[in-house]
Amino acid sequence: MYESFFSLKEKPFSLTPNPRYLYLSKTHNEVYAHLIYGIENRAGFVEVTGEVGTGKTTILRTLLTNLDEAKYRVAFIFNPKLNAFELLRNINREFGVSEEGGSSSELIHTLNSFLLAENQAGRTPILVIDEAQNLSGEVLEQIRLLSNLETADDKLIQVILVGQPELRLHLSDHSLRQLNQRIAVRYQLRPLNREETRGYVLHRLKIAGRDDSDVFSLSAIDKVFTASGGIPRRINLICDRALLTAFSEGRSTVAPRDVKQAVRELTGMGEGEQRAGLPWWVVPAIVILALALIAGLYRSQNTPSIPVQPPVVVVPKVPAETDVVRPAETRPPALIESCNAVLSLWEKPLLPAGTKVEGFDFDQEFTSRGFELVRLPGKFSELQLLNLPMLLPTLDKQGGGYLAVLGRLKSGQWQISPAERGRDELTTEELDALGMQVAIIPWVDFAAIGYVAVPGTTGENVRRLQFLLGLTGCRDVPTSARYDAASMECVKNFQRAQGLVVDGLVGPRTLMVLYQTAGAYAMPRLN
Repeated sequence: MYESFFSLKEKPFSLTPNPRYLYLSKTHNEVYAHLIYGIENRAGFVEVTGEVGTGKTTILRTLLTNLDEAKYRVAFIFNPKLNAFELLRNINREFGVSEEGGSSSELIHTLNSFLLAENQAGRTPILVIDEAQNLSGEVLEQIRLLSNLETADDKLIQVILVGQPELRLHLSDHSLRQLNQRIAVRYQLRPLNREETRGYVLHRLKIAGRDDSDVFSLSAIDKVFTASGGIPRRINLICDRALLTAFSEGRSTVAPRDVKQAVRELTGMGEGEQRAGLPWWVVPAIVILALALIAGLYRSQNTPSIPVQPPVVVVPKVPAETDVVRPAETRPPALIESCNAVLSLWEKPLLPAGTKVEGFDFDQEFTSRGFELVRLPGKFSELQLLNLPMLLPTLDKQGGGYLAVLGRLKSGQWQISPAERGRDELTTEELDALGMQVAIIPWVDFAAIGYVAVPGTTGENVRRLQFLLGLTGCRDVPTSARYDAASMECVKNFQRAQGLVVDGLVGPRTLMVLYQTAGAYAMPRLN
């Protein structure tokens, strides 16, 4: 309706996901890099979460559009409100194989034959499930069992779970701990900030035919950010309606009053204004806190006043080679003990006494202490090259046990916590034999570089990456804050020298080794 008036070829703010309009903010660039990393490294499971409208589906469509059809086969499940049997039929149908079968075992047999054939042909099948927060526990368990389809060297299928933040809460349930443990790559999409919102609006206008910045005034875009909370879908709704308002009044530039009118109209249609700055969990947290305060006030008024001495928190030092064993009745659960052993090496606050194993959230506990948390598949003999303390899942605990590997001793063995069968050191061969699925490695992204994968990406994080590359001896790396061909070549040379996969993708493995090689930051190491 207003396209010709604003000299646009098409509507720039359509709600239909369109890869042509993908705007790679820092957070979108990072989730794109996470997805590529998970697929190329055959991580098994990848989880992407984000609020409604943050761009999850657009990122997925862009990724799948750019995948090499000669190397990948994709099954996309849009409607996850299925039982386990229906899900298997849909997966087979999406992969183009027979969906006939009277039982789940027959469908899995057919799927497994297909996956083996694809593996022999050098192709990787990828299963993408959108709106995965709607999956039942039964269906999630069926998906976990699909990860058992493997050869001696590779997982036969890569699974990408995409959903709203409730998905993370769902997966943290104790009954799903085995699946949660196998998710090697995770990312949560965040809303755009003020600067990114301006870039997003101008980017979409440019794709639609206007490469100048005269359609929206700067103050109007600021108003869009304030009203939308930086959520792309709401930005689209508000901008589209604001363009219509300005068009109806014959003005070629959208002003703040047009945005204000657009928000009023959308509020009347059920699209209420969403202010920036409050994450989704804040309101529930405030309610819980208020109830806790009320309950505490009630107890204080109805119980005798007893003076309580503040607890003395002693940060334990991890022993070098001596076997320090506390009495069994005073030791914390093995999971908590192993986590605290790693936290102690990083000199981070320990988990408090009484922390429960059931429902334990690795991501929350470690990220709140400043860590990046990466889950990597592989044997310990492979992962030790990353040279960082790590947590290895143990098979005999049925998905609930972890063993901390803290460092190499003079004997050549590895110090572990807690003790395994009365021993606090194991050999590499013994660690390889633990039957682990995916190791958890907490680390710190000191320079806030994030993952960099897309050529042409710009930003100060790229400049910091280039600086670290220079410290490792790459003399030709520019400091342009642009991930150009020269920067990518420097990354590849670094990966080649360190025995990493040479792909030019700056993912967790590359960053971990890069920080250690650059030597600019103090960090614990295995060796």
